[in-house]
Amino acid sequence: MADNGGARRRASRRWLWICAGIAAAGAVAAVLGIWHLPDRMYPGNSDGAVQARAALQGGLLTAAAALTAVAGGLIALDETRHANAEVRRANEETRRANEAADSRERDANANTHVRELYTRAVDQLGTSDNETVRLGGIYALERIAIDSPADQRTVVEVLSAFVRIRSTDSDLRQAPAEESDALAVRPAADIRAAVQVLARLPVRDDVPRCDLSGANLNGPASLAAITLTGTNLAGADLDEADLTSARMGGVDLTGASLKESDLTGAQMGAANLTRTRLDWAILTDARLANAILADAQLGGARLVDALLDGAVLVGAQLGGADLTDARLVRADLTNARLVRTNFTDARLGEADLTGAQMRGAKLVRTRLDGADLTGAVGLDQTQLDVAEGDAETRLPAGLVRPASWTSGGTGGA
Repeated sequence: MADNGGARRRASRRWLWICAGIAAAGAVAAVLGIWHLPDRMYPGNSDGAVQARAALQGGLLTAAAALTAVAGGLIALDETRHANAEVRRANEETRRANEAADSRERDANANTHVRELYTRAVDQLGTSDNETVRLGGIYALERIAIDSPADQRTVVEVLSAFVRIRSTDSDLRQAPAEESDALAVRPAADIRAAVQVLARLPVRDDVPRCDLSGANLNGPASLAAITLTGTNLAGADLDEADLTSARMGGVDLTGASLKESDLTGAQMGAANLTRTRLDWAILTDARLANAILADAQLGGARLVDALLDGAVLVGAQLGGADLTDARLVRADLTNARLVRTNFTDARLGEADLTGAQMRGAKLVRTRLDGADLTGAVGLDQTQLDVAEGDAETRLPAGLVRPASWTSGGTGGA
C-alpha cells in the first residue's frame, strides 16, 4: 500500500512539471511572438495596421503573463506539496520515536514492577512463618511466570527449591507430642500449592518443569488427594511420594520417576505415563483406564484391584508386579515383560498380549476371553490350564486350549 501511494505521488508530480513546462514554453513563445508576429501579420504604417499590431502585442503580452503565472503556480504547488510531504514524514518519524520511547518506558516500568513483585514474593516464601503469607508468595510467583515468560525458569527454580527445603524441614517433621496427635497431622498447604503451580505453569521450550530431587513428599509434606488434573510434571522426581487418592486424570508424567511412591486409589484415567519409572510403587485400586504406560517401568509394583481397561502398556516392564483382581480389558500389552507377574483373578478380556514375555506369570483364574496371546514368549500349558478363556482366545503355536474353556465367554467383564 505504501509503495502504491509513493508511485502515485511520483506520477502526479511528473505530470505537474510537464504541465508547468508546457505553460512556460507557451509564455516564451508568446514573448517571442510579441517581437515578430505583429509586423508580419499587419505590415504598413496605416492607422489600422498600427492599431492591429498594438492589439496583437497586448494580447500576446497578456497570454505570456498568464502562462508565466500558471507555470509559477504549478511549480509553487509542487514545492508546497513536497514540503508538506516532508513535514508529514518528519511527524511520522517523531511519532514512531515517541512510541518507541513510550514502549521502552513501559518495558522498564514493567521490569521494575516484576522485580519488585519477585523480591516481595521470595521474601514471603523465605522469611514468613505465616502459611497464608507463603501461599501469597507462591501465587505471586505463578503470576510472574505467566506474565513474564523470560522469568519462568527462575520461578521454577525458586519453587522447586522451596519444596525441597520445606519438605525436609526438621520443624515440619517434629514428632507429635502424643500418639493421638499423629492422626491429626495436616499436609502442608504451601508445599501442595507449590507443586500444583509447578505442574500447571505453561510449557515452554528449554524451561524444565521442576526439580524435586531430594524432596520428602510424604507425612506432613504429603500430596494425598492433591488435584493435578490435566497438568504437566514430565520428568519430575516424585520417588516415595504420597499421592494416595490424588486426582490426576490426564496428567503428563512422561519420563517421571515415582519409584516406591504410594498411588493407592489415585484417579489417573488417560494419564500419560510413557517411560515413567514406577518400580515397587503402590497402585492398589488406582484408576488408570485408557492411560498410556508404554515402556513404563513397573517392576514389583502393586496393582491389586487396579483398573487398566484400554490402557496402553506396549513394551512395559511388569516383571514381578502384582495385578491380582486387576482389570485390563482391551488393554494393549504388546511386547510387555510379564515375567513372574501375578494375574490371579485378573480380567484380561480381549487384551492384546502379542509377543509378551510371560515366563512364570501367574494366571490362576485369570480371565482371557477373546485375548490375543499370539507369539507370547515363555507361556506354557500349565499356566493356561489354571486360567479361564473361551473359543475366541488366541494361543501361541504348540499350546492347546484347555478342555474347561468354553465358547461364549464374558469377555472379562
